[in-house]
Amino acid sequence: MLYFMNRSAMMVLTLASCLTISAQCDPLEVDFGAEPWGLAPDGEETFFDAAEISVAYTDDVHLLVPSVASEVVPDTPLDAPIDSVVILTVLLVDSISGDTLDFAEAGMSYECNNLGDCTDPCTFLGGQQYCARFSGVPTVAGDFMLSLEVQVWATVFGFPLATPFSFSGFPFPIAGETNSVDQQIQAAPRAYPNPSDGQFMLTGAKGSTAVLRAMDGQQIRAWQVRTESEQVSLDGMAPGVYFLELVAEGRREVLRVSFVR
Repeated sequence: MLYFMNRSAMMVLTLASCLTISAQCDPLEVDFGAEPWGLAPDGEETFFDAAEISVAYTDDVHLLVPSVASEVVPDTPLDAPIDSVVILTVLLVDSISGDTLDFAEAGMSYECNNLGDCTDPCTFLGGQQYCARFSGVPTVAGDFMLSLEVQVWATVFGFPLATPFSFSGFPFPIAGETNSVDQQIQAAPRAYPNPSDGQFMLTGAKGSTAVLRAMDGQQIRAWQVRTESEQVSLDGMAPGVYFLELVAEGRREVLRVSFVR
């Protein structure tokens, strides 16, 4: 559904309602260089910190909002100028099952900082750079992909037009509980080097069923791990991020492995 409002009235309302709010993250901490828009971490070269169930978590996301809507939604006509981008919600998608959780369902929340440009701190004006802070104590373990759901407000033919958009595909793993630090060190499977050039060693996974999956959860291959240390080859696969699921005696571990040339 599209929502329309007189542009002059909307801008007057926006300016009249602007407040100064306390910063929780630094919007200018990330340098996007000459890019017209971007999200950091980008999910390819930089990543969100890994979280752990029952352990307090904090990390920031930075958003450079473009001036024109075509930078976000390519088929937007007439290089429509962006009035604002509004963060609606943050979702976590299980990379294995495909189940979707609202951030709050995983014990997490987000707090936006738009430098006081608008009353709603999660309303980010076009052509500006802002941020949001993720925090909480995760209550659900899993290998998730994070999606930032936003609404892009642009002016088309003199009218403001709202278009939904999803910044998706950002790895956001939440590790499960362990009984002790010693148990975790002894039992935790490890893949190294990571990133690799297509060959890596897998240790600590003897007796596990291993399933290698693409970022969308699609199974690429599966095998039984029969040694304490074995070499895994990604030959013939495209460079990128993959997930290695390891299941043994009812326990499930997921490792994120990166393949670079």
